[in-house]
Amino acid sequence: MGRLIDIKEASKLLGVNAKTLRRWDNEGELKPQYRTAGGHRRYNTDDINEYLGNKQIQQQTEKNVFIYCRVSTKKQQDAGNLQRQKDRLIQYCNEKQYNIIHIFEETASGLNDNRRELFKMFKRINEVNIIVVEYSDRLARFGYNYLKEFAKSFNVEIETVEGSKKTEPNEEMVQDLVSLVTCFSAKIYGSRGGRKIKNNIEKSIQELEKERYENSDDNNTGSINKHI
Repeated sequence: MGRLIDIKEASKLLGVNAKTLRRWDNEGELKPQYRTAGGHRRYNTDDINEYLGNKQIQQQTEKNVFIYCRVSTKKQQDAGNLQRQKDRLIQYCNEKQYNIIHIFEETASGLNDNRRELFKMFKRINEVNIIVVEYSDRLARFGYNYLKEFAKSFNVEIETVEGSKKTEPNEEMVQDLVSLVTCFSAKIYGSRGGRKIKNNIEKSIQELEKERYENSDDNNTGSINKHI
């Protein structure tokens, strides 16, 4: 037979704080064996061990996941690209019978190293078994393998719904590259000059694309959207 312990010792065994134990008691998830005349909770260690065992079994059978969605521009978000991406990932997780813990979504360049939702997700990484994304570059244009290895150190897998992405030029890739060059140019020449440099880069890309199109044999080569 187990011994009786107070809420402080019970919280240490369970790895949660006393406030969480009180909430579990109120919700009926884990109740103390009895309360003292002063209202203090007393837990039986057998009950705690049984609860921990059940939790471990549940974690082994369930696949808890985070979904991460991202588009590069407000224009893409307004066009519904972010919502469609999220819907596809939710459907994928439902088909796999994954337990979706949280959906993180944001509008930011894949080269942006200060993405709030991405940071939030990795701070909570110990809550899940899998992170589900549409493509690897939804997490990062560069450095994806570093994120993958970091997640792996917590026994978390990054699962991509689509194995590969079409390689033809597209507006999002150009936007990210322009953002990268603009960022470094602004640091070198000062933030005021960043906009001018960006405009010059965009103009050069458009001129090169126009020349490539005019010189192509069949004029069927895809062109980059002029409005980056």
